[in-house]
Amino acid sequence: MTAQRVLKTTVTLLFFGWLIDYIDRLVISMALPSIGKTFHLNPVELGLIMSAFFLTYALFQIPGGLLGDRFGSKKVMTWALTAWSVFTALTGIASSYIGLLIVRTLFGVSEGMFPGSSMKAIGERTPKSSRLASNGLMLASNPLGSALAPLIAAPAIALVGWRGAFYWVAGLGIIMALLILFLLPKPLDSNLRLETPTSNPEGGVGTKSLAILKVATMWKFALMFFGFDIVAWGLISWGPSYLMDVRHVHIVSTGFLISIPWFAATISTVLGGFLFDRYFSAHHRWLIVPAELIAAIFLILLTTSTTLSQFVVYFTFGLFFMFLAFLPIFGLPLRLLSPKIMASGGAMVNFGGQTGGFLAPVIMGWLISTFSYAAAFGFLVFGVLLSAGAALWIPESPDAFEKAIRRADNGTTLSSDVVG
Repeated sequence: MTAQRVLKTTVTLLFFGWLIDYIDRLVISMALPSIGKTFHLNPVELGLIMSAFFLTYALFQIPGGLLGDRFGSKKVMTWALTAWSVFTALTGIASSYIGLLIVRTLFGVSEGMFPGSSMKAIGERTPKSSRLASNGLMLASNPLGSALAPLIAAPAIALVGWRGAFYWVAGLGIIMALLILFLLPKPLDSNLRLETPTSNPEGGVGTKSLAILKVATMWKFALMFFGFDIVAWGLISWGPSYLMDVRHVHIVSTGFLISIPWFAATISTVLGGFLFDRYFSAHHRWLIVPAELIAAIFLILLTTSTTLSQFVVYFTFGLFFMFLAFLPIFGLPLRLLSPKIMASGGAMVNFGGQTGGFLAPVIMGWLISTFSYAAAFGFLVFGVLLSAGAALWIPESPDAFEKAIRRADNGTTLSSDVVG
């Protein structure tokens, strides 16, 4: 198989793997009002259902990345897809609120294993020059999945109920696991394998993966993504409930309306990656900070919206500008880290984001219960401003980033394998 075909096959498989990842995890945001009626839950309890997933999803980012570096990206991704599909189906079987929390917690564990290994798989199968673009195409599936999930989930819930909807989407994950297991190409470069006789064919470098965890600069990227994902997961979690509970929009119409902002975010994700690659690779904050400040303005307007059309318009423009920063947040790590530790490095940044995903639903649930939806959406302004502020704190140029990640643990120079 030629290098170009390896690249295309890898990106295509992982794009659809991530797409199913998002569809599986976001069915619950459309089902939340129905679940609340089934189990007689208040907004705080509903927020905990969302946060139960994000708690373990965040906690298992770094362990998942270490496993990907140690045992190989294909094995870890296949296991993760299979496990989370089982827990997706079990979500529909849950007969109590506590049971639902347990299932969603385990669902988060299994999905948490996937992101770092998927970034590693891209790094192993693409040349450095196309690594960011390839990751960009793969990660564009994130907002697209957020757009497609309500279009799939809403009719399914209307037709077969919220439990049946989870059974339907669980099968997609099993199919995707088999496709990755049998169709994902081998890494391009044999020097990505472990040099020990017992190494896995895809390989990993466990001690160097642990070393990257000491790099303070990587945690600053995690903080930037923390603020970003407060907004993304806050809107995903509570946007549909607002439309159904406050605006009294039918579930199918809600699915259509809530998908519009996420289609806009899909476009801006690709655009942001292009702008970073072409114009801002040495000055990422010039793109990130203005985009997120404009997004903050639209989020403020969102809290003041008095009509359905205003809500959708402000939601759409807010996400469009915010997602211009999505790929630039990952830009330097994805471009410069060695594929040997790509799973761990990518997982560190994603850990920050998913920690924000854990906090946002439950905090917003409390704000809704205590004050109003306007107060809950106002909380999101904090997230986007935090992300913009963190962008001013991290190295801006590739050279400065390389120097930062080569040194950790009180000045001890890391192996040259850290930078690819």
